[in-house]
Amino acid sequence: MDTSSKQTILIVDDVPGNLEILSNILSPDYAIKAAKSGKKALEIAQENPALGLILLDVVMPGLNGFETCEILKSDPRTRSIPVIFVSAHNEAVDEERGLEVGGVDYLSKPVNPLIVRARVKTHLALSSATRELILQNRRLQENINLLEQIEQIARHDLKGSLTVFVNASSYMGKDDNLTPQQREYIELIDESAVKMLGMIDRSLDLFKMERGQYRVKPVPVDMVKLVRTVCKELESLARHKNVEYSVLLNGRAPGSSDVCLIQGETILLSTIVSNLVKNAIEASPTGGKVVIALIKQAPFLIEIRNQGVIPAEIKARFLERYATHGKEKGTGLGGYSARLMARTLGGDIKFVSTQESGTVITVSIPHCVTSLHRATECEV
Repeated sequence: MDTSSKQTILIVDDVPGNLEILSNILSPDYAIKAAKSGKKALEIAQENPALGLILLDVVMPGLNGFETCEILKSDPRTRSIPVIFVSAHNEAVDEERGLEVGGVDYLSKPVNPLIVRARVKTHLALSSATRELILQNRRLQENINLLEQIEQIARHDLKGSLTVFVNASSYMGKDDNLTPQQREYIELIDESAVKMLGMIDRSLDLFKMERGQYRVKPVPVDMVKLVRTVCKELESLARHKNVEYSVLLNGRAPGSSDVCLIQGETILLSTIVSNLVKNAIEASPTGGKVVIALIKQAPFLIEIRNQGVIPAEIKARFLERYATHGKEKGTGLGGYSARLMARTLGGDIKFVSTQESGTVITVSIPHCVTSLHRATECEV
């Protein structure tokens, strides 16, 4: 074997004969360095931080093995080098102490060559895997930092373009010749553009939610108005799929004056409902029906029903990240982000999907207050 490609092992023992025995056992597979004292071992380790492993005698004059190991582990240059203690059977030593000061294993003298080779090989492999994991984590963090920078640039550029929609819809809305339907669609464009600006501003919030660092700032949200707005935004998709949808408030169609307030964040609640209703429309058979039911109780419930069935291939992980099936451009993030947002609001999402009843997705939100109109309809 080419010596330059061998991992290097440092053997530390004040008895020359012990150094020779261990060196003979390991030299066919590894490059060997030797030290007869703890002090010399520290010098070699500090000069060679890429050492693969240290075999360290416990009982030595001057610095003993435990003291030497403590110094190695306190030095950033050498703390990652694995240390295996070596001790004679007749020496009263504490193996627990060896592990406490940073040792990874213990060998007894006289050493068994097969055990020495096996233990060394195992700990070198573990050390190598640990270093690779640290390197991968570092690369992952670098990628996250890069992603955040890209998103900051994207947010800036997208906001500039969306501002044009906001300004244009505001300008067109002042035209006296608009029909009620035209005015309604212009208002919808304006509301959607403003909502998208808010979503762009908070595009990093999902990272905070995943880490439990997001702070909810609840305000009263009218769920009847919110659901109606989402349905308007998804109207063309529903027409394309020939899917009918309806909204229910406590089992009946809400009237024009019905308002049902719960405590939450508008963008989070709107995103939850939009993602799940969009999924329901896409999953519905042609000519099917989607029902969005708002249900009074504690917690407040939003049920989204469709006649489709969740494919068996993804059913077990339906609300997990990247779970998608049959969608050419599906990301598998809609359901995942909806559940993450629901949990951030203190609630959760459950689902039932069978051939007989279709799919029912239930969002629970605990922050229910009362409605301003027909208050008994939404009291909890």
